[in-house]
Amino acid sequence: MTEFDNPYSQYTDSDERKSMCEKMVVAMAYVPDQDWETPYDTLGGLDRGTLFPSLDKPWLGGGSK
Repeated sequence: MTEFDNPYSQYTDSDERKSMCEKMVVAMAYVPDQDWETPYDTLGGLDRGTLFPSLDKPWLGGGSK
């Protein structure tokens, strides 16, 4: 593969990219505390995909048809 075939060639370590990276802040995540609750039993949790009722959300999936 040559630099002309590489779709990521624009992201090589140029001086411009290095100076942009020096100004960036490390990512910060916000994760709220989860209150303790009585979990599902083992098999119920396996069936539901989670042990915790508050995380048991319906699958409304779909996608393109």
